[in-house]
Amino acid sequence: MLVYTYKPLKVKSSTKVINVIDSNDKTVCSFKRKYNNIFTRIADILLGHDYFVQFNDFDVGGKIKYRGIKKPRWGRTQYEITNLDYQEKYLVSYLNWQTISPEFVVQSSSGYEFTVKKNIMDWARFYYGGKEVARWKMNVAELYKTYLEIEEDSPINEPEFFICLFQLTLYIGG
Repeated sequence: MLVYTYKPLKVKSSTKVINVIDSNDKTVCSFKRKYNNIFTRIADILLGHDYFVQFNDFDVGGKIKYRGIKKPRWGRTQYEITNLDYQEKYLVSYLNWQTISPEFVVQSSSGYEFTVKKNIMDWARFYYGGKEVARWKMNVAELYKTYLEIEEDSPINEPEFFICLFQLTLYIGG
């Protein structure tokens, strides 16, 4: 199992870079929130910090590997995550509208389908073929220290993808 930790900033509109650490205390990637321009940032602040959401996830060398964007729509909010190395897109949609324990479906442009289930005060669990292959949890008691665990047999084993997904859907994007 691959284990990662990070501490997101408590100010949701912050654009500072956050490092992700593996179980050997080495930085494996980083991420940050991005605004397209100052007007978007001001509008986002006025709308509660969760309307215009974009995250860039970087590899160790600083190259953008994944980009995640919230796509607000009338009726159903969707999210899009793009792997910039392979131009593969992942469309994330709500399966239910429960704020406390949301469920999402993640569909890739190559035909894979995943499910995310979050229960209050528990891990957010990422499923492929009915099997749990990754989990994410933010611990408020540890000043929001966040844990990501990825099983070895997960079809996606890049922490950048999962961090982009969970930051978009569960930390800010909700």
